[in-house]
Amino acid sequence: MTVSETPSRILVIRFSSMGDIVLTSPVTRQLIRLFPDAEIDFLTRSEYAPLARALAGVDAVQCFEPGTGLVRLFTRLRARRYDLVIDLHGNLRSRLVVMAGIAGRVLRYDKRRFARMAIVRRRRRSKPVPHTVDRYLEVLERLDVGAPPGLEGAQTAPEKRLPQLKVDAAAAAMVAERLAGAGVGPDDRVLGVAPGASHGPKRWPPERFARVADYMAQSRDMKILLLGNEADRPVTGEVARAMERPAVDWTGATDLAMLPAAVRRCALLVSNDSGPMHVATAVGTPVIGVFGATHPRLGFAPVGPADTAVTLDLPCSPCSLHGNRACRLRTHACMEELDPRRVIAEAERRVPA
Repeated sequence: MTVSETPSRILVIRFSSMGDIVLTSPVTRQLIRLFPDAEIDFLTRSEYAPLARALAGVDAVQCFEPGTGLVRLFTRLRARRYDLVIDLHGNLRSRLVVMAGIAGRVLRYDKRRFARMAIVRRRRRSKPVPHTVDRYLEVLERLDVGAPPGLEGAQTAPEKRLPQLKVDAAAAAMVAERLAGAGVGPDDRVLGVAPGASHGPKRWPPERFARVADYMAQSRDMKILLLGNEADRPVTGEVARAMERPAVDWTGATDLAMLPAAVRRCALLVSNDSGPMHVATAVGTPVIGVFGATHPRLGFAPVGPADTAVTLDLPCSPCSLHGNRACRLRTHACMEELDPRRVIAEAERRVPA
């Protein structure tokens, strides 16, 4: 891309989900470094708009509501006259948006679907795919532009690929106020527990989360904060009932505008392979991600310097791309046999006595 082709208006597309949108943040951050005078819009589903607004470099969020039709969306996007579209979703809907002629140039990321499916089908005989963050950033390499003068080498490779979210000051103040009302003071260390996940096979048993929480509450004098959306209420309820000590339960009480602030208040988050895991990385909170039906080799492990992914790495894992298929062996051993002591040991390393 030459100087005369420098875009003045850019659209980034990622409709869902929570973790995937968070992982686009290195792209939006790099775009504003490469094109500091450009306007950057982000197209996503309405429910994820608060997350998109928290991405560095994003000036405006274009919302899409499933079921409302695409014609009105096409008209609105054409009026914006984008010079460049970065399609980080690569599905039928995003392709239809691009085909509507909304931009002069389009770049689309490579999902590596066949390589990822090979990991599921061949497992031990296949190679891990690059992390999702790296596959997103590969798109920008096709722009063939260098860093602006004065910024060459300003970011190391780990910094460049680290997801980041802006935390709203009002949301942070509300988190502090609500925690104080629950008896959690500013000097108390908080362990966040996110036991939900989009699919059942991705969930570590609730009583295992409860055991980790009780141990850290006793050994590290931590307060326990349960996090999840409304659909996670049955799971977080099981965690709370299995615990020996009381927890602060915010299930369904933190929207996506407030969640980053709540996670940032935690000294550590323990989570399944789910959206909150990536939110933790993006706000600088160390996270322990528990993997079973899915696997870090598929490219979704947390990437923060203090993060870790815990897995038994069984020969049958991963059993699906998204963790949405029931265990074909009917044992769910990847989660059932994962001892809480593995997670406790990782937690102890990250929270000093």
